[in-house]
Amino acid sequence: MLKPELTTIAESILKQYYQFDEFVETLVPLKGGEWSAAYKYRFDGYDYVIRLSNVNDNFYRDKFATGYSSVALPIPQIINIDKYEDQYYALSPFYYGEPFEKLSVINLDKTISSFIKMMTALQSTNLNSIRGYGTITNTGLGAFNSWNDALLDVNKERSDSLIPGWKSILRKDIRALSKYNLFYQQLDDLVSFCPKSKGLIHGDLLYQNLLVDNAKISAVLDWGCAMIGDPLYDIAIFSFFEPWYPAFSQVKLIDKMIQSYLAQSPDNSTNFKERMLAYQIHLTLGNIAYCAYSLGEHDYNQHIKRLEAVIENFG
Repeated sequence: MLKPELTTIAESILKQYYQFDEFVETLVPLKGGEWSAAYKYRFDGYDYVIRLSNVNDNFYRDKFATGYSSVALPIPQIINIDKYEDQYYALSPFYYGEPFEKLSVINLDKTISSFIKMMTALQSTNLNSIRGYGTITNTGLGAFNSWNDALLDVNKERSDSLIPGWKSILRKDIRALSKYNLFYQQLDDLVSFCPKSKGLIHGDLLYQNLLVDNAKISAVLDWGCAMIGDPLYDIAIFSFFEPWYPAFSQVKLIDKMIQSYLAQSPDNSTNFKERMLAYQIHLTLGNIAYCAYSLGEHDYNQHIKRLEAVIENFG
């Protein structure tokens, strides 16, 4: 549930921005992201979204991504990013649709064509003119000098981390820490197989960030995890979480994603299996860190078990 004080702040921001009062009556809480609160509001006959957060990094990544929006890859425009008191906020149009991962098997099957077109558009972005790799900074550059550096940085706990203290918490669970260290060493062994690609990675296409309307992708939301690097990373995420979404298996979604990706370029098949494993290990390391930070609210054991199955099947 959103905090009442955030609702008051949202109302104040909108009154100041639009200098009207009538639309505030339509302020409706939405499911926000992990680090933000969100509300839908109506103005001049159109629906919009205001998001509030203690940090503005994710909003600037959203803005960066809008430069690559297209019919196949619909990314909401960012109307404004600013700060009000101690809260950053972003305004954008509201997009209707049902979360991709919640579609029935029948509707998922109908949507695959649009989904593959969206993934192809995403994988076709060329960011070679942009300096850096990994997490996209507020200045629109990659935070690391190489893709390998970006991947191996997952082991570090930075002062500006959104999950401070995760390492000290994880050290209290000897078994989990041992697994984490083993996985990290395996990642270190695999990064040499990863290319110097500079494509746009969304990094979080599940969790209601991909909307579907009438069997078409209507919006690709929340680019807070966006990175510059190997586009295969997004496929690795879907492959890793497939057991959580039985409908994916029933329509053979992952197989179709991989077939489409490999057909785009002969280079895409180079070290394919090693790259897939590297990215699923990297994903799991991040998940373990987050679960540790959540102090039991989220269980990292299921992620560990899943990765062990992935590693066992590798070969």
